[in-house]
Amino acid sequence: MNDPLLGAKLRSIFDAVRADLKPELTSPNAQLRCELIEMLLARLSVEADADPVVQGDVEAEALTRNAIEDEILAVLAAPVETRGSAKELSVPPETFTRWLADHGISGTVSKVSIVPGGRSKGTLLLDLDNGQDLVVRLDFSSAVTGTSVVDEYHAIAAVHKAGLKVPRPLAIETSANVIGGRFIVFERVPGKAMGTLFASDASPEFCKDFAATLARMHNFDIDGLGLCDKIEFGSVENPVAGLLAKREKEYRDGVVPTPLIDAAFAWLHAELPHLGIHRQLVHGDAALHNTMGEGDRLTALLDWEFVHAGDPAEDLAYCRFLIEKILPWDEFMQAYYDAGGPHISDRRMAFFTVWRTLTLSVWTGMARGTFDRGKDRDLRVAAIGHNTMPRQLRALASDLAREMTK
Repeated sequence: MNDPLLGAKLRSIFDAVRADLKPELTSPNAQLRCELIEMLLARLSVEADADPVVQGDVEAEALTRNAIEDEILAVLAAPVETRGSAKELSVPPETFTRWLADHGISGTVSKVSIVPGGRSKGTLLLDLDNGQDLVVRLDFSSAVTGTSVVDEYHAIAAVHKAGLKVPRPLAIETSANVIGGRFIVFERVPGKAMGTLFASDASPEFCKDFAATLARMHNFDIDGLGLCDKIEFGSVENPVAGLLAKREKEYRDGVVPTPLIDAAFAWLHAELPHLGIHRQLVHGDAALHNTMGEGDRLTALLDWEFVHAGDPAEDLAYCRFLIEKILPWDEFMQAYYDAGGPHISDRRMAFFTVWRTLTLSVWTGMARGTFDRGKDRDLRVAAIGHNTMPRQLRALASDLAREMTK
C-alpha cells in the first residue's frame, strides 16, 4: 500500500531511537545494534520520500542516487534532537526551583524525571533536596484532546477536600510562558501505577476498592462541592446530550469521515432519549491505568482532565473492559452498590459501552490528524493515530454490532 506519510513515520521512529533510547544504552553490543537501526531507519525514511530512480538514463540515475545518499548522510550527521511535543518534557531543575519558591514551596529541585506513558498530557517527577517528591502534570502545546490541566484543578481540589483518594494539589500555573505549557503541581502519592489501557496486574480486591471509590465519587453533590460552574456541563439541563454534541463536533472538525463512526453516532442519538437525565460527578477517564495502589488498596485516582457532570454509567462502562479480565463484572458491581453507588440500568451501560470505544476512536483519530498535518510529528502522536486508532475502530465495530443486534 502506498503511504505518503511513510517517510514521516519512519523519521519519527528514527528521532525517538536517537534522542530517547540511544543515550540509555551502555553495552557495546547494544550501542552497535542501535547504530545499525539508525542507519536503516535513516535510509528507509529518505527512500520513502524520494523520487523513483530513473531507469535507462544513467546520468539521471546517478544524480538521483547521489541525492539520496547525500540526504541520508545529512540525516545521520544532524545533531541529536528531540522533535515534536516530546521535547516539551525537557525542563531544567532550576526552572522549577524558582517557580516553586515563587509559590511558597521550599526546596531545591535536584532532578526532573519524565514519567513514561502520558498520551494527552505530560508528567514529570521532581526530586527535592529536602526529601519531598512532587509531581508535575502539564499541557503539551499540541493538545490532541483539546483539554487543559487547568480544567481539572478545581475538581481535584474539591474532591481531595471531601476525602476522595486523589493527589493533593499544591499549585497551578495558568500561563504557558514558564515551561511552554500550563501545569499543576501535586504531592506524590505512595504506590505504583496499576495498569495501562490494555493490561493490569491489579488484584480482585484492588478492583473492589476501586469500585468503592467510584461509588463515593458518584454520590458527591456537585453543587455542594462548589463545582457547578467549574466543571463541564455542570449547569446544563442534560449533560449527556451536551457531551454527545461536543464529541460529534470534535469528530466532524478533526477526524477523516469514517462510516463506522457515523453509524455509532447515529445509534447513540437514537438511544439518548431513553437514558433519562443524570447529573453526577463523572471522572471521564476512570480506569485502572489512572489509578495508583499499594497491594490491594487504591491510593489515588489520577488524571482528571475529562471530569464533567453526567451519567455514572460512563465511568463504569469505561473501566469494564479491563476489570472483567480480573474480576467477574457482577462482583465489581456488587462492591459498587455495597459502597452506596447509584443504580445503573443495562440500557445505560450499553449506551456507554459504545460511547467508550467511539470516544477513543475519535480522540485517536484526532491524534492521527495532528500527525498527518505535520502539527506534531512526535512518535507518541504517530503511535496513537496510526496504531491505537485501528485497534479502537475494531473494538467499536464489535461493540456496536453486539448492541445493535440485541
